[in-house]
Amino acid sequence: MDLRNVRTVFLDRDGTINVKAAEGEYIRAPQDLVMLPGAAKAVAALNAAGVRTILVTNQRWLSTPSADPARFAAVQQRLDELLADEGAHLDAAYHCPHAVDSCDCRKPLAGMLFRAAQEHGLDLSESVMIGDSESDVLAGRAAGAATILLRTGAAPAAAGADVVVDDLAAAVRLIVPSVG
Repeated sequence: MDLRNVRTVFLDRDGTINVKAAEGEYIRAPQDLVMLPGAAKAVAALNAAGVRTILVTNQRWLSTPSADPARFAAVQQRLDELLADEGAHLDAAYHCPHAVDSCDCRKPLAGMLFRAAQEHGLDLSESVMIGDSESDVLAGRAAGAATILLRTGAAPAAAGADVVVDDLAAAVRLIVPSVG
């Protein structure tokens, strides 16, 4: 696939757009959300090029008894604000609040991508999934999308991604070559 013909980018959140919490921890408060360097500008470049930008994120902590969906909403609001500060926005956002093996939307399954395609009339063959984990790559593959793995995560380069790059900015340069 020629990445310059991509019309939709699916983005993981933690480890792709913002700094990932420590292993076994989650971003549960707005003040804990810290953007990765260059991530907001990369999203702004996608927006400026007319590429749909859709967030797809697993949030297993929401399946626990102590989960507070309002806290998740506040974190998402903070993400929207930090993106807006750089002239960027997400066209849509999907999250999986379910426990492992209890749904078809949790990555590495492609339920969130299929739902977005249905709700927004997307052609998944003209899309790419960008993330920092093997589950992101597998979800993209399952949906028929191209895949870009970011080295910011712990996934091995052998995760089967179409392309492996250092960060979101590098991924966006493959899609929108005019980005500096």
